[in-house]
Amino acid sequence: MTINKKINIAIIGAGRLGTTVAFIIASKNQKNTKIVSISSQTIKSINRAKKTLGDFSKKILFTTNNKEAAAKANCIFICTPDDIIKKVCRELFGQKKQTIIKQKKEDIFVIHFSGSKPLKVLNAATEAGANTLSIHPLKSLASIPRAIKTIKNTEYGITYNTPEEEVLAKTIVEILGGHSIIVEDSKKPLYHAAACVASNYLVTLMDYAVYINEKIGIKPEDSIKGLLSLVEGTVKNIGEAGTKKSLTGPIARGDTGTIKDHMKNFKKHLNDKDIEIYKLMGKKTAGIAKKNGWIENKVYNEIIDILKT
Repeated sequence: MTINKKINIAIIGAGRLGTTVAFIIASKNQKNTKIVSISSQTIKSINRAKKTLGDFSKKILFTTNNKEAAAKANCIFICTPDDIIKKVCRELFGQKKQTIIKQKKEDIFVIHFSGSKPLKVLNAATEAGANTLSIHPLKSLASIPRAIKTIKNTEYGITYNTPEEEVLAKTIVEILGGHSIIVEDSKKPLYHAAACVASNYLVTLMDYAVYINEKIGIKPEDSIKGLLSLVEGTVKNIGEAGTKKSLTGPIARGDTGTIKDHMKNFKKHLNDKDIEIYKLMGKKTAGIAKKNGWIENKVYNEIIDILKT
């Protein structure tokens, strides 16, 4: 999929996302798609972006002035934190008497990269006659160098209103080496919540597991090595067989004696509040095992009763 006209991109926000996206697009050396400007609030971020882009930075305007960056483009990527996307868009399009872009507004595309925010945060651009859409990478960007190395084959949630916006969204995702998932605008918060559960809550669950081991004298660094190997195997299984069929462990086997031992030792070494996560996840896990047909209703009810104690 390609677009016929030239797309000159301004990136507003030179954080991990903005800089990563800028590097990937610039390095592809596309004939019709190029980065023309990058803006950020701090000189430190600007300098980091310049260093990251290296030779690719020579023909790019770097500035702390968002309007100056946007004025050079017909496609504006707002890569700022979610809560200031609306403010930035108003800064660029909210003043009726001030035109920051010389081209016709209907030829302008404004894209935000939030997984949770609806398109209405770009209303200032819409009201000015510009096209608005969103592209969100289902990717944890812990650092710019690592993101650049691992962003290929990422899934992107895309939201748009018109066929032209759809073509642009899918073209950009294609340039980034990713794959598109269409997300309804009104349902973006749930889409984003699913991403948070899969990524952020995995960190919390790992921290919980490390904490349990700490209670019996195992050092966190030792726990992480062992548990991470276990998790990596589970993630691989999920990729090959899906979530439900990748379930293993005592609940999947209907091993109620082991679950009783867990609860007995929890009460010996942890407080009631610490046990709640185990109980909650155990009940959900029992439901999956039951749906899989791996445990009978009688065993399921027994597991639920154990987890209530």
